[in-house]
Amino acid sequence: MRYPHFVNAGLRVLVNIIVYALSGGRLIYMEGRARWGRYRNWSFDRRHRAPMLLPETEAELVDIVRRHERVRVCGAGHSFNDGLRSTGVNVSLDRLVGVTVDAESKRATIAAGTRLRAVNETLAEHGVAIRCLASHDAQTVAGILSTDVHSTSRGPAHLSDVTVAMRVVNGRGEVHEVEPADDLFRAAVGGIGAVGVITEITVQCVDAFDMHQQTSVVRRRDAEADLERLQHEHDHVSFYAYAYADVMHLHTWTITDERPRRLNPFLETCHHAVAALSAAWLGDWFAHRKKSPQKSDPILGLQPGSNLVLPSPNAFNRTLYHLHQELEFALPADQVWTALDRCFEIYEELYPDHDLPFLLVEVRFTPAGHIATLLGPGAERDSAWLCLCLNQSGDVGAYFDAVESWLRTTSYRPHLGKWAESFDAAELARLHGERYELFCQVRDRHDPQRRFANAFTDRMLGP
Repeated sequence: MRYPHFVNAGLRVLVNIIVYALSGGRLIYMEGRARWGRYRNWSFDRRHRAPMLLPETEAELVDIVRRHERVRVCGAGHSFNDGLRSTGVNVSLDRLVGVTVDAESKRATIAAGTRLRAVNETLAEHGVAIRCLASHDAQTVAGILSTDVHSTSRGPAHLSDVTVAMRVVNGRGEVHEVEPADDLFRAAVGGIGAVGVITEITVQCVDAFDMHQQTSVVRRRDAEADLERLQHEHDHVSFYAYAYADVMHLHTWTITDERPRRLNPFLETCHHAVAALSAAWLGDWFAHRKKSPQKSDPILGLQPGSNLVLPSPNAFNRTLYHLHQELEFALPADQVWTALDRCFEIYEELYPDHDLPFLLVEVRFTPAGHIATLLGPGAERDSAWLCLCLNQSGDVGAYFDAVESWLRTTSYRPHLGKWAESFDAAELARLHGERYELFCQVRDRHDPQRRFANAFTDRMLGP
């Protein structure tokens, strides 16, 4: 058992919660940073040094792009690969921030480096909200769009679905204002920064709304049998599934006219804190002690549920989570249960002989009709998303390598903001077909000198 890794991961989670509590929710220890010529991601395992530039205006960014041969842009660092490792200069958009709201049209114009938590605060002041949101409020809007981050929903499920305009600085140093029908828009969404730098987006908002959020423990067989009914009755549905467990945690969100109680956001924060500590300490303890087969169901059954009415940003977003690595992919929705079974089979096959940490799989769903992207994993089809979250201790790579090998026998599409150690351009070309070909054409047109390239984009998109 790797006690130093296990203890280190658990202590970081504890420190994150303490810092967050003492600062009144203003400071977060486990968050990506681009400071003093150094970059690190939120999970502390991806770090590098590079000249770090922090433009405050779009014009400054244009000048940077024109003056440097290689440029990579850092967002909030909520990433699990080397996509931001630079061979030239790094650009942090931390100073390119701000939100303006047009009350009449209910449209918000958001600077690219603005964190989601700041977006939500400003929108709430104007009585509006975004219909669907990513689950982590530390992310920047440009980072969310560049990897086409999703929520779980039977309606719009991606921020890109409600984005009506975008400004992009391409590799020539030109500024383009594009709309969802434009090829450059669709290439920038999910394009991991390889066609240009998103500097500003305009989002269509709705009137602020509240959500009835519930978390409960359910049997796997019941979740499978009731999935269609649950998706019909609720606006958003997701599951947490666990290795060696017959029970799952079911999460539902439903738009409601009920009013939130004042303490509900605090109670929700406490719920996330308890869940993060449980995963970091109890989950890893039993996993490394080889007790997961005996202890998973009893321990998971004891975890408290929740039943709260919350403002939509509080319901969608969470800030406190355990230190982990993620590999995520999307499959046709009707393959969700067989894929989930196979993920657990691979874990259980490796478990006796490997020092595997605690595994949680978050299962989410997005509808067909998502056409705002070329390389986004959820493009066009009804999708089930499996996000494999392994605590950052033990043989993470051994498990993810085995899953990536199995995925090649399926019709999966990888999330390029997550663990992606063996995927390459040939694989993406096969998976995305004509959309991949169109992406390459757009890239050739807008970044012919490959200013935004690095080793990661070369492997994923071709040099």
